[in-house]
Amino acid sequence: MNKILITDGERDLRESLKDTLAGEGYSVVLAGSGLECLEKTRNEEFDLTLLAMRLPDMSGIEVLQNLMEHHHDATVIIMTAFGDVESTREALEMGAFDFIHKPVKRKTIACIVKTALEMRCLRPEFRKIIHKNKQRYGYHNIIGRSEALQHVLEVLTRAASSESVTILIEGASGTGKSLVAKCLHYNGLRAFQPFVEISCASIPPTLLETELFGYEAGAFTDAKRPKKGLVELAHGGTIFLDEIGEMHPALQSKVLQVLEEKTFRRVGGTKNMEVDVRIIAATNKDLRSAITNGTFREDLYYRLNVVNIHLPTLRERKADIMPLVEHFTHLYSREFRKPLKTVSDEARDLLVRYDWPGNVRELLNTIERIMILEDGNVIRPENLPAEILTRSGNGRSIPVPDPADFLDEKSAANYEELTREFQTGLIRRALERSHGNKTEAARFLGLPRLALYHQMKRLGLLKK
Repeated sequence: MNKILITDGERDLRESLKDTLAGEGYSVVLAGSGLECLEKTRNEEFDLTLLAMRLPDMSGIEVLQNLMEHHHDATVIIMTAFGDVESTREALEMGAFDFIHKPVKRKTIACIVKTALEMRCLRPEFRKIIHKNKQRYGYHNIIGRSEALQHVLEVLTRAASSESVTILIEGASGTGKSLVAKCLHYNGLRAFQPFVEISCASIPPTLLETELFGYEAGAFTDAKRPKKGLVELAHGGTIFLDEIGEMHPALQSKVLQVLEEKTFRRVGGTKNMEVDVRIIAATNKDLRSAITNGTFREDLYYRLNVVNIHLPTLRERKADIMPLVEHFTHLYSREFRKPLKTVSDEARDLLVRYDWPGNVRELLNTIERIMILEDGNVIRPENLPAEILTRSGNGRSIPVPDPADFLDEKSAANYEELTREFQTGLIRRALERSHGNKTEAARFLGLPRLALYHQMKRLGLLKK
């Protein structure tokens, strides 16, 4: 029988967790403080420790550090509050197996504990790989405080506790569908089994079938020996079908067979093969419209959409923009070994006002570029891309001339003259915005400085 130590300053929570885990067949010991936890671990051996980050006498980080120093094989699950991102990340880097947000839900804790104890039975090299994946794809990497994102996290933790339920992730490009799929896998019961990912949009339909299901020798001219497909390679684990809305209807029927019968047939094969695989699908298309148009099977849609996770755009969760900026600046500061940058109030205002059509991916790329190319320890408006300055809806941005202002009955026919006037107005306003600094004006406009110089010379804007 596995022995578990629960350390938390809240008596009611300790007792509730004890009842839950004892009901799962575990032997449970309780500690109400950090010192009591350390004392019990000195006198007894535990298979797993549930540790609160906030204790009455010391921090959970201090307790964790002591446990890792004196019990190198200790398996620790952190219990923390929403928003405590940095301390959670520190705990995972120190060696904590996983974390769980308070209030702790019975099904969630039972799932995490089961996964952690199963992992203890694996060889050390396997445990190291899985721990690394949990650090990379843990829930703490889904950054944000908005209500919309908290709902997503709630669904994620519930869905991860089931090892076979099929999940459909919907969301615009750049919202993080791939990250969510990996979080589901690496924080669930299949975490130490394969995770296989394929984009249905990037491979022609004829090749996609062989990639997914493999082929037998002689299936076609170059098929000299049989080959396993991705579905077969994912046996026991998860296959992630990204952009499934792009899959040809004829191939959709074979995916439906995997879902309904747990079988598939290789290309050129004559017999069905059994497979145990969890399917997670993602799309940026409206599959209901695709059903109406006849490009997506209705029966497959309902088999995929057992649990639906809708990822909001960044425009729909403005409250998460600055937490993401802070996360990415910390990330690239460590990766590029450069000083951490703070954000000025003016730049913060522009970042929040911008709609981010490329969503989190666009924000990530923006911060990466700034961390690589820009000097100084403060991110200012002049460090931001031109599209953020011109499309943020902020009075500090460059006011783009309205083409309608240049159109009237007299001049409408002269396209070249209109274009010239528009370009002149745009450059003048960029120069006003930069107080005459051509380097900054060029940055605002997204132009090389030399290109701006040539444009100004062509338009007669250079002083003689």
